Amino acid sequence: MPLESQSSKLSKHISYLSAVSPFFVRASGCFCFVLVLLFSCHGGASEHSYEADVLLAAEDGDSQAQYALALLYEYGTDTIERDPEQSVIWLEKAAKAGVAGACLYLGLKYEYGNRVKKDIHKAACWYACAAHKDWPAAQFFLATLYEKGKGVPQSLLKALAWFSLAAEYDYPEAENESSRLRSLLGIEDMADLRKLRKDLLRTGGSPCK
Repeated sequence: MPLESQSSKLSKHISYLSAVSPFFVRASGCFCFVLVLLFSCHGGASEHSYEADVLLAAEDGDSQAQYALALLYEYGTDTIERDPEQSVIWLEKAAKAGVAGACLYLGLKYEYGNRVKKDIHKAACWYACAAHKDWPAAQFFLATLYEKGKGVPQSLLKALAWFSLAAEYDYPEAENESSRLRSLLGIEDMADLRKLRKDLLRTGGSPCK
């Protein structure tokens, strides 16, 4: 059944879930995903549990529900046993439908080989998908790959552009990285940088194959 035909409570929870901005901490090649799921706010009894409703909507093709289900499998709940392999399956479905959070999460999984074969090219592609949808974490991670030439052709100018976009959302360290590259490249006139950023956002960002 389509998500719109589910209870308003389900729609509200999925809306919260898809709107939450994730914060990622990199340390020793690992990452930590901190996300508030609000599972404790379900309220009174209903004909179906929240998890069951999400599963029904996901199986019916609703991409936001697929992303929500992927996170349920990733972390587990009282009624859904943790299953990271199933999480990847549903993340792929949601990401291919263009859900930014799923794109970002897949990028992290492919960069570090978390339940998938490590593939820095796929990581860069999925980061780009989320970065074009204004997710600052993805913009920061993509900028890092451009600076190092990992998974994408090395480009300090594109790295600067993505760092500066992430900095507009006050993403941690993005402003420092942007300032560092501006100094390194000797860029004082921001007009060219603004044009590059506009061009970057206008092209690319399609879901990866």
